[in-house]
Amino acid sequence: MYISLVILGILITGILLSLKKKDETLESLDSSEHPLKIIYPLAANIYRGICKFQKQDLFGSPDQLREIYMDEKPEVSQKVQGCKCIASVIAVLGITCIICFAYDYSRENLIVGKNHLKRPASGEGELEYSLTLNNSLTRENDINVSVSERKLEGEELEKLKEDTAYYIDTHLLNSGEKPECVRGNINLITTIPKTSVKIKWSEENSWFVGVDGKLKNSELIDPVTVSLHAVLTYYEEEWEYKKELTIYPPLVTEEESFMEDLNIILEEKDRSTQTEEMFELPENVDGIELDWGEKEDNKVTLFLLLGIFSAGIILPAMKQDIKKKQKKRNEQMMRDYPDIISKFVMLITAGMTCRAAWGKICSDYIKTKDSRDGKTDGGKRRREKRKEVKKFAYEEMLISDKEMQLGIPEIKVYERFGNRCQVPVYNRFGTLLARNIKRGSAQIIEILESESKESIAERRENVRKKGEETGTKLLLPMFGMLILVIAIVVVPAFSSFNF
Repeated sequence: MYISLVILGILITGILLSLKKKDETLESLDSSEHPLKIIYPLAANIYRGICKFQKQDLFGSPDQLREIYMDEKPEVSQKVQGCKCIASVIAVLGITCIICFAYDYSRENLIVGKNHLKRPASGEGELEYSLTLNNSLTRENDINVSVSERKLEGEELEKLKEDTAYYIDTHLLNSGEKPECVRGNINLITTIPKTSVKIKWSEENSWFVGVDGKLKNSELIDPVTVSLHAVLTYYEEEWEYKKELTIYPPLVTEEESFMEDLNIILEEKDRSTQTEEMFELPENVDGIELDWGEKEDNKVTLFLLLGIFSAGIILPAMKQDIKKKQKKRNEQMMRDYPDIISKFVMLITAGMTCRAAWGKICSDYIKTKDSRDGKTDGGKRRREKRKEVKKFAYEEMLISDKEMQLGIPEIKVYERFGNRCQVPVYNRFGTLLARNIKRGSAQIIEILESESKESIAERRENVRKKGEETGTKLLLPMFGMLILVIAIVVVPAFSSFNF
């Protein structure tokens, strides 16, 4: 609990201190797209520290980010992506710490005060506490302490005969012992938890087994077979229980002797304080001081480790997400390429120059984009709230058109267009236009028409491959449905046969 509380305190303090420093880039971000915006100031401080070690590429390649976020400056997009990744890690750690702290805080303490255990209420049955015991003899040791339910007058829960016999069989002997070889004490239980069944053991084997279940085998040389007999009473009904045991001489160590004496004291205290609400744990046994403690709950530690692991895989997951976005962007540009080439060929054939055709395509895209954003209704323009689908190829053309308007040479603009797109067909397209202006080409229209035909054929081939991939992905669910249909047909058929 303390580890999660310390981590949570550090995170909250860091967030509060970071809010004092304003960052215009982060404040201008849309909260709907960045739900963790409140954590970004702290993430920005961490990002600046990472930049000092030249490790900002951990959050994504600058070239990939520029292709996806082309409207932003490379350093801005990289900073926003870094803050997004770091904020996600901080959020996961914070939520994990909150859950760990809440779980540990809501858990009721087993030990009340220094050495008291709360006794279960009537009807809850015997309760076993898992504790740790520290003393000078056994040092730290895990021990289970059983505390029976509080004794009250009135009705109690019922228990069937077979359940009672099974309970006695499983609790009669200590762990690891078998009826064919018994060396430790026997648990001659007198009550069954959560029932009104009472057990009275016969004293016919008192020479070897005491009334408290302690074996009198310290002087035995050869094994002895005894038959335990008990009478079980359930209101007015009685039945017998018999069990044959073979008793062997004991193999007792000093530690086992200590634990045996401790268990005896615990049982005596349990019987003597059965009507009290609290069960007092002994402070010493045979002069050895006892230091009781609760057994550590590993659930909190495991959950904290799971949260740290989840936070650790956020960075690789987000970098993979960037690659997926880049792949979708390239696929979209490949789909738009035949349309762009076809429009360019049509405009060039109509007598336009390359510069004019480029500007015409850009202006048409802007009009189409505006028509998607809103429509005219009764003379008034009403905005529709719909997600904008960005056409990356056209957006790159818009950037090139603005560069030409700013006076950058047309040849250089086309070359930079091809390099920015990072798609081979656009690089070839930009090189072709630049060569046409630089050297002149009388066959530019024929070359572009050939390029248009090839791009259409390539798009058709990509569509076919996409369909084959989709069909392959559907094989598994189709196979599952086939098995289900076979089971529906075969199972009733087999069930109708009489074997």
